[in-house]
Amino acid sequence: KDFMKIELIDNKKFTEIWVEGELLKEVHRLLYRKHLKEILRTSEKKDLSALLLRLDVKIARGLVYKLLALKGYMKAELVAKLKRRKIDPRAIEEIVQECEKLGYLNDQREGALFVHREKRKGWGPHRIALKLKSKAPELTDLASSSSEEQLEMIESWIQKKLRGQNFEDLKVKQRLYRFLKNKGFEEELIRQALFQD
Repeated sequence: KDFMKIELIDNKKFTEIWVEGELLKEVHRLLYRKHLKEILRTSEKKDLSALLLRLDVKIARGLVYKLLALKGYMKAELVAKLKRRKIDPRAIEEIVQECEKLGYLNDQREGALFVHREKRKGWGPHRIALKLKSKAPELTDLASSSSEEQLEMIESWIQKKLRGQNFEDLKVKQRLYRFLKNKGFEEELIRQALFQD
């Protein structure tokens, strides 16, 4: 039986799999290095496609579980990481659904934890919402916080940043205003804390 001609061409991070002069798929070199012999032994193109999908699922599962063991991720972050490694979208979808079903992947939970961490770092709601938008746009409403909570954080930053400087000095207040605005707090509350007695 004739074997089809399979060529492997290495680039920096990826290996191209060519079948009969046609590019079939790019695979991550490090993730696929143990499977290249198996790929080269395949005799039919449809068998090769099925094998590559099976390998993508297996590799994606191992990678996702390793990543989730280190820290929590949101779905969009995990999908982006897998896409960068050229994992088949069908394999990505299968693994993401599996992780959601098992409770390993939960955007609501991770979003709430992210907001909590960012608030502890002293970021205001606008800045947190901006950061959250890149991770999971549907969760930006989690970043909101009450005026009292914001004022408390603003006061804390003012005390931290003043360190013996004259609070009545306009330049000091302007510097604090810019700093707090950059931290993502509401302008109205910053003005209230800095300019009203």
